[in-house]
Amino acid sequence: MPRIVEHRSALPNGPLIAMHVRRDANADPRVFATVAIEVFGRNPSPDAFPDRLPVADAFLQALAYAERADIPVVWIDDPLRLFPPDKRPARDAETKEGE
Repeated sequence: MPRIVEHRSALPNGPLIAMHVRRDANADPRVFATVAIEVFGRNPSPDAFPDRLPVADAFLQALAYAERADIPVVWIDDPLRLFPPDKRPARDAETKEGE
């Protein structure tokens, strides 16, 4: 299973799957996520995923894609903490309860 990283300082030097969680009062759903294949903030494959997804769906798709593509890290960019670890349908084996 890919490692889940939440802090930018822990990002690897290679490719990763980035899941950006955002809120938009005019969107449906209001809290959504975008998923991208990134290397140092560049998005080399902008059409790999739909633009917006429900957050839990985006999370599962990001994990599944990382596993299939042998990408070791899924970065969750969630500055507002809209999708905390206890709300996720799967957890990193290294993540402890309450973190």
